[in-house]
Amino acid sequence: MYTSHHEFDSMIDEFKKEILKLKNKKHVNKDFLQNFLERAYKGALSADENPIDHFCCCFLPFDSKSKKIFMGQHIKSQDLLSPGGHVKKNEQPIQTIKREFYEELKYKINKEKVELFDLAITDRIKDPRNCKIHYDLWYIVYIDKIDFDFDKGEFYNAKWLTIDEALKIMKRESFKDVIRKLPLSLVQ
Repeated sequence: MYTSHHEFDSMIDEFKKEILKLKNKKHVNKDFLQNFLERAYKGALSADENPIDHFCCCFLPFDSKSKKIFMGQHIKSQDLLSPGGHVKKNEQPIQTIKREFYEELKYKINKEKVELFDLAITDRIKDPRNCKIHYDLWYIVYIDKIDFDFDKGEFYNAKWLTIDEALKIMKRESFKDVIRKLPLSLVQ
């Protein structure tokens, strides 16, 4: 699909606006914020357009009553991960979240509050598609605790965990850093 110069600028502007929501958050790494803005300005935001480095959206379903997050034992990475995935061409982050939420958890987001809370850069990815760097936008999805019908092709197992339980299981330090910041972001 052909994208006009105006549509291209609009996509970049929307990504920058989304990233700038975190500008005044004390827990957000300001170097990451600057790197994200510079990367967004370059365009080719999706893996389809740039398989080497591109944007992804991770999301943590959060139940405010139990104070638990929903995570899964990811098959490819052999690590505990939040659901999420690659931004597709001409797709805004909120569209990615809604699409991936349905694909991975078989649940359609309607009125649930979705909030960007952090950024992370994942590098040294070992992926046969030549994927090397992910610019990860991390979101909280406020949702009542339900038993999701998670994608068995994506996760061995998935369940609700406390933040401490998740941190004990996770291997990747960059993801742990994000999860450790979660209490700073949660709105009551």
